Amino acid sequence: MRRCPLLLLILIACAEERSAAPKAQSPEDCPAATAPDVDLDDALAGHALETVSYTPPWTEARDLDLHIWYPTDDESGEPTRYLDFMSDPESLHGAALAAPEGCGFPLVLYSHGYQGWAGNGSDVLRQFVRNGWIAAAPDHAGNTLTDNVEPVPLSFDMTRVTDLLASLDHLAALPADHPLAGRINTDRVLVLGHSYGAQTAWLLSGPTPDPEKVDAACAAEGCTAAERAAFDAPVTDPRLAAVAPLDGSATGLVSPEGWATRQTPVLAMSQPGEGPATAYAEAADEGVSWISIEGSCHETFTSTPVACDFPKDEGLSIVSTYLLAYGNLWVRDEDSGADLLSGDRVLDERVVVVP
Repeated sequence: MRRCPLLLLILIACAEERSAAPKAQSPEDCPAATAPDVDLDDALAGHALETVSYTPPWTEARDLDLHIWYPTDDESGEPTRYLDFMSDPESLHGAALAAPEGCGFPLVLYSHGYQGWAGNGSDVLRQFVRNGWIAAAPDHAGNTLTDNVEPVPLSFDMTRVTDLLASLDHLAALPADHPLAGRINTDRVLVLGHSYGAQTAWLLSGPTPDPEKVDAACAAEGCTAAERAAFDAPVTDPRLAAVAPLDGSATGLVSPEGWATRQTPVLAMSQPGEGPATAYAEAADEGVSWISIEGSCHETFTSTPVACDFPKDEGLSIVSTYLLAYGNLWVRDEDSGADLLSGDRVLDERVVVVP
């Protein structure tokens, strides 16, 4: 859902200094994948913060805060802070990594919504972490709660895409002395995105923007030649195993014919509604599925503490369980949740699966 601001209820606390990077410890076994089974009372994660610096071809250099969540059984870390003033006591910054040297982890990347922050996805991402994953999400500089720039240029649709790919490049090239160096599988990655981030996920599946629609948008909003060129070709990356857009439509710059170049499997999750239904209908072919949750709201798919008639813990359990099943299928080659994804097994009567 392009440029749809989040409703925000913020718990403000005093800023704290960020603590040191995580240190490895050595339990007997590597974290192992489990069948989708979300335990909301056991969702602690370690947290580290990196800086990603890169320059997209169409704009100036960018410096991103990249948040990384990882398995831990250490409770000595400090509560994680997002945008320097929001506290997350279930993500402990600097806690020890709960895996011996040599263990590898599958990776899930997350793109936050318009005027959001990486921690919008922390509740869902912790469910991946407790199932043996590494999770990472950049703050999309220039489009967060504290630094949002209006109007957002048209090319920012593609800048968010390159933010995710630059973050992936960064994780693949961690220095040798980093506790996670060489221990993250960056060759097969799951991408999640909420709201405006859902559009980012859709674009990462590889559709081709419609030149006429791009030209019309550029005429209305103004584009440099480099910004216009950002939309010339579909985004493809063999490292992306699957994407999952969460309650957000695909960009209006893609015509139905443009979905023919999509290469990456898609699981769209959303409220019932015209926008997600249209995106699904246009992109639908083998490898594209849609799950809607009756009665859910926009924030059912995030950690943002906004009042919603749909119980937050129930929404988190449903969303996380289906996403874990999807990630295990496409990234880990494990089909323990395949019956959920096909609709053969019903997790909750409010869930509608269109495989």
